[in-house]
Amino acid sequence: MPQKPGHRPNAAANAAGQAQPRVVEHTVTSDGREISVCVCYPAGYPAPGAEAAAMLPWLVYLHAGGFVDGGLEWARKLVQDLAGAVPAVVVTPAYSLAPDHPFPAAPEDAHSTVQWVLRNARRLKVDKTRFALVGEEAGGNLAIALAQMLRDRGTAQPRGQWLIRPVTDPCLQHASCAGFGGGQVPMETLRRLACNYRDYLPTPADAVHPYAAPALASRLAGLPPTLVQVAEQDALRAEGEAFAERLGKAGVPAQAMIMPGACGDGVEEAHDSCQAWVDEGARFLRRCLAAADDTSSPTERRPA
Repeated sequence: MPQKPGHRPNAAANAAGQAQPRVVEHTVTSDGREISVCVCYPAGYPAPGAEAAAMLPWLVYLHAGGFVDGGLEWARKLVQDLAGAVPAVVVTPAYSLAPDHPFPAAPEDAHSTVQWVLRNARRLKVDKTRFALVGEEAGGNLAIALAQMLRDRGTAQPRGQWLIRPVTDPCLQHASCAGFGGGQVPMETLRRLACNYRDYLPTPADAVHPYAAPALASRLAGLPPTLVQVAEQDALRAEGEAFAERLGKAGVPAQAMIMPGACGDGVEEAHDSCQAWVDEGARFLRRCLAAADDTSSPTERRPA
């Protein structure tokens, strides 16, 4: 079937004789910018002639890269794995990167992506009422920002958020105090985090904005149930644990899950050796999306 303008099928979807995820690239407008958004469908979905009742939930995945690097290709393996494991349609925006596009460009791109999916849910073959947010490292920060924006702007609410080694504190209070095992975080790591934040948050006001610094946000109530994953040996462990604790105090169901060992280069980068992270995250997302069915109003429930 011919693709509409702005849609480019990924080459991986064309491998003959193999059931593979289907990836379609779209162009979305956000605050006058054009960004690429990849939509990854599990293998075999949507089935020919599928009715609306069979539509899958969807995830927004926000990639790692310290706000200044990374992209759709780096996230490809994790996204395709998630699509099949949940299963869900995974929507991944190539959000604007600093320093060319500092805060709030990236979270606004994420919000524009959600709005675009909601407007086009039927065409994209997704259940607009059931979605969740996922992000690693800087993408975790952006997932939290997106959850706040959706809450504050009265948009459709996500059913959960899975945060993988999120960065939440531009002041680096936790990172500068202790690393894994109570030791000091390497100075090289601190310098890298500080440089990334400086590019992303060029003004003092940006550095304390709740959408940029969720660790400093005064209002976390109303955010979705959250899984925070950090590695046992991880410079970001204390920061992730502290944020999960803050969510809990705000009345948000939240869990900090400490994964054994070290994280290497992160789940996105070292995907093949981090399957346990993906398995736990997918299990959490399935629970969140199933709970959405249980708590929906009678008019929203569909016959079994």
